[in-house]
Amino acid sequence: MNGTEIITFLAENFPAVASAVSAVTGGLFTAIFLRHNTATKEFEKIKAGQFKEVAEDLLKSGEMTHTEYYKANNFLTVAKKADAHYSKMPKRDSFDSYDFDWFIRFYEAVGNISNDEMQDLWARILAGEISQPSTYSLRTIDALKNFSKADAALFEKVCLHSICSHGKWFLPRYDKFLEEVSISYSDIMQLSELGLMYNDGTIVLKVDPQNGTNLLVSNRDLIMLYNITDENNHRFNINQYPFTQVGRELASIKGQCMTNDEFLVFAKEIKKENVKVPFEVHRIIVWNGDQIQYDKMNLLAEE
Repeated sequence: MNGTEIITFLAENFPAVASAVSAVTGGLFTAIFLRHNTATKEFEKIKAGQFKEVAEDLLKSGEMTHTEYYKANNFLTVAKKADAHYSKMPKRDSFDSYDFDWFIRFYEAVGNISNDEMQDLWARILAGEISQPSTYSLRTIDALKNFSKADAALFEKVCLHSICSHGKWFLPRYDKFLEEVSISYSDIMQLSELGLMYNDGTIVLKVDPQNGTNLLVSNRDLIMLYNITDENNHRFNINQYPFTQVGRELASIKGQCMTNDEFLVFAKEIKKENVKVPFEVHRIIVWNGDQIQYDKMNLLAEE
């Protein structure tokens, strides 16, 4: 059996590894350490979900080095955390669509991660990939393995002040806004070097408005609209530091974005640079699929 077949076999036949995370863990241990030997006592323990015991057996028998044991324990800690996150996610009915090479690369990268906060970040990625295959690319694994705790904290800070909605992932590039949220160009340069953002100060998001009321951006509580009722050319730009694909994938883990006060600062900066476009900001009442109900008060209206 190949790696994916082992995962499917474990998930479908043994209640102790019924969790998809446990099935992946068992598949990895079998492929890496047991060399597909399904007749050993260690495989019986894998079927029972006793992964820690398997690692200890392999260490005692000399089939696993102390370095391998250290990496295996780090992975098992991450897998346990991933199981908790996965329990709140949509479950998979089929296990045959997994990319086993992705899990091998994940295992190799996470083996050196012992910091608790960083392990939780890796656990969220593992849970997300198991719940929805191809959510996270191999490039994201390669980028994240070079993260320090400080790098992760900086990226989380930037995400908390960014637009992350409806395919738009960027930090607004307006001096007043960046000053308001205490983000410097050196912060942006650091994230650029990590492969998470573009630091080019000339990049803009070009918007070619359509007639009618259209959604531009949002956060959890507010939406920014523009309402075009004439035939004039209302094209406009939004100054931005966009996220890379890796940055978008990592930003999606927690789905954090800017506060309401920051959103209004950002909206006013756009309005100031595009005075002929009728922008509005409204508080969301209910958002269900494509249907949005919002308060009629325009928070950008002149006082």
